[in-house]
Order: sequence, then structure tokens, then C-alpha cells
Amino acid sequence: MIRFVELERLGVAVAAMSDRSDGDCRAHDPAGEPGRRAFCAALAIDCTEVAVGKQVHGTRVAVVTEADRGRGSARGLAPFAETDALITAEAGLPVAVTVADCVPVLLFDPVKEVIGVTHAGRAGTVQGIARCTVEAMAASFGTNPADVHAVIGPSAGPSSYEVSEELAREFAEAGLPTRGRLLDLWEANACQLVKAGVPRGQLTVSGICTITDGRFHSHRAHANGMRNMVIIMR
Repeated sequence: MIRFVELERLGVAVAAMSDRSDGDCRAHDPAGEPGRRAFCAALAIDCTEVAVGKQVHGTRVAVVTEADRGRGSARGLAPFAETDALITAEAGLPVAVTVADCVPVLLFDPVKEVIGVTHAGRAGTVQGIARCTVEAMAASFGTNPADVHAVIGPSAGPSSYEVSEELAREFAEAGLPTRGRLLDLWEANACQLVKAGVPRGQLTVSGICTITDGRFHSHRAHANGMRNMVIIMR
């Protein structure tokens, strides 16, 4: 696993991402339960308390309350429907997304003590899911974007993430950075966060490409359905 110390040093209890050594951590799926349990145990988190959404590459942001503890992880508790980002001000309530080349964005407002985690794939990035998450933090909890610290975690890198000419054109027409058919998801999400009011100096890009690095599950590299889990908890 990898720990995002940039946020943990600011007061976040846990900010971490699993890797292949932790096993398959796909959410709300029995196949991922052993990996999820092992990963969460290593973080001293009860895996049945983690709240997750049913990711659809959209822009819906769920506000997670104490009543939602374990949504999508505990038996009988369905994940948030059509949700690609979760935010909460509850202490000790872990929220998570799963990724395999898509961009995980972790957010922390140390003033209002609000956390967030976002699943930003190509489609979600085009639609501005990272910006939407910051805006939801402001609308729901009074977050000043200037107080937000963000980490863009391991994901498909700008030298490896090649798409069709049509998809590259769609990305470019949305004003997002491309180089031929290569998309820069890292810089695209960074720019969206900055436009939302997050200071560039409070934004960290891990710079680890899941396609080429070898440590993480990657749809492009392995195409086996396995996922990395990204958890944040205050």
C-alpha cells in the first residue's frame, strides 16, 4: 500500500491506497472481500464500516453521514447509487473509491475538518468531477476552497494513457491537456482543482503511473477486473 503522508501530517487519520500486494479490493463484490479485509486490517479499520458508491464515471457527490456508515460494505447496506465521490465531516468514518488506472483524488479541509475522495476516470474528468467535489464540500459544510489540500494518487500517467482520436479530441475540446492521443489526467484534474479555488501549492501529484509502475492493479496492464482501494478517514 501507499500512504498519503501529505494529508496525514495535516491531521487526517488515514489516507491510503492499496496495491497488488494487498490483493483485489474491488468494492461491494464478494471477490474483493479478502483483499478489502486485509487492506483495512492493516490500517486498523473495520472493513464493514467503509462507505462506498456504485461508480458510474459520473459527477454525483454523496454527503456521508453517520447513518451511512458501511454503505456498500456491510451486508444489507447498498452502496450510494451512481456515485463517484464521497465527502464527510464525520470523525472515524472511512470513505473509499476503487480504481485501476482512473484517478483517485483525496481532499482535506483542515479548517472545517471535512474529507473527500473522488474517482476521476476519463469521462468523470471531462465532466469535472474533481471540481464538483470541492463545490459540494463548500455547499454542504462551508468549506473555503482556499483551505483545501489535495492529493492526486497513482493512476494512468500522461506518457502511457493513449486513447482513440475521437476520445482525445473530446478531451481537448473540453480544454483539457493532451499530447496527440495521450491524455494527461493528472494535470487535467489539477487544473480543475485550481480553478475551483484550491491553491496549487496545496496540491500534490503522486506521479506514479499504474499502467507502467507494476505495483498496482491496472485495467490497461492486466484487464483482470481487480481494483485498488483508496480510503480516507478523519
